[in-house]
Amino acid sequence: MSTPEQNKAVLERYYEQCLNKGNLDVIYEGATEDHISHGTAENGKEGVEHLKEWVRLQRASFPDLQVTVNDWILDGNKVVSRFTARGTHTGDAYAGIIPAQGRALEIPGIVIDEFNDEGKIVESWFSMDSYDLATQLGAFDAPPA
Repeated sequence: MSTPEQNKAVLERYYEQCLNKGNLDVIYEGATEDHISHGTAENGKEGVEHLKEWVRLQRASFPDLQVTVNDWILDGNKVVSRFTARGTHTGDAYAGIIPAQGRALEIPGIVIDEFNDEGKIVESWFSMDSYDLATQLGAFDAPPA
């Protein structure tokens, strides 16, 4: 059975290697094949491949993406991470609809990850203010005259 500290270490590796450096294969080390993700696409989207694709899309929009965890809360088989994501929107259109304008992004978020006894993530709940994100990226700016 994994300990809360071991579970946190899995997430620390995920944040540093996968989100911040783009090593997407780290996902396979930390999440189960049937991982369920809430808040990254359709609620309850399943599968480690979905998680990998979600990270790939974030890094395609923000090639310099850096995620810093500000707080950790360890509670049994769940780990909560309150984070700040920073990056510059110089890549692909975000979510396929907001074109890159070279704008900086700095946005807080929170994730609750649930682990199985083997220390792998089985389910995640992700929350970030999508309106704030879209505003920072210029989605609601008036079109140029």
